[in-house]
Amino acid sequence: MDDRTVTGRVVAVLDAVAAHGRPVTLAELTREVGIPKPTVRRIAADLVARRMLQRRADGRYLLGPHLLDLGTRAAVQHGLLQAATPHVQDLFARTGEIVWVCQVGDSGVSLMTTAFGVNRASDMRHASWPDDVRSAAFQASALGHVLLADRPGLLDGLRGRPPAPRTPHTTTSWPRFLAELQAVRDTAIAVEHQQSLLGFSCVATGLRRPDGSLIGCIGVTGRTGNLPTRRLTRPLLAAADDIGRYAALSPEWHEPPADGRQPS
Repeated sequence: MDDRTVTGRVVAVLDAVAAHGRPVTLAELTREVGIPKPTVRRIAADLVARRMLQRRADGRYLLGPHLLDLGTRAAVQHGLLQAATPHVQDLFARTGEIVWVCQVGDSGVSLMTTAFGVNRASDMRHASWPDDVRSAAFQASALGHVLLADRPGLLDGLRGRPPAPRTPHTTTSWPRFLAELQAVRDTAIAVEHQQSLLGFSCVATGLRRPDGSLIGCIGVTGRTGNLPTRRLTRPLLAAADDIGRYAALSPEWHEPPADGRQPS
């Protein structure tokens, strides 16, 4: 939606390119953001000049390298990337599957880092990351289960309806969906078999501050039948615990006081 501010329009264009998950045309951007086409063209050209967007030879746009640099720097500043990287590498060495870490905020979920081998490179190229908490793909995923189990307000927003079917394995019963979320609360582990994407399973757990608040999630995704979800429970919980201990020592992960003053 066009809020008619310069910053709002720039962010809307970047968000629209990111949401598509593929190179997007100027016409598609214009329809998505609801801004006049000449304005979208001018914003896009300015973002290309600043390397925040790239424009391909066919005229389509994709996110630019400067955003990648900013994202990496932001991850380092928040401490999550530094804390999680050794565990991501260890889990990848154990499984050879896709290992990922995301950060959870009030407004959404951001993928921070992944590790995967040649055997999963094509899967990563064709996969889209479900970062919209309102989407059926997100709600059916292990990540979505972790977040919904932690945040009753988001669960209330589903209004008694489970995720729309993504595959024949997606849970379509509201009582069963609630039972799955309760199991996540009881065990701290979310396991999903082909509910979000046919042929793939995932096991994940939350990353928490010392006060117990959810700040992220770490998980392993792989081909169903190849992924030893039960054997991954203990190493995932151990990784989350180690990352949480890092949080206890890292000032970047502690919120400032409510009045905005920095602690003395």
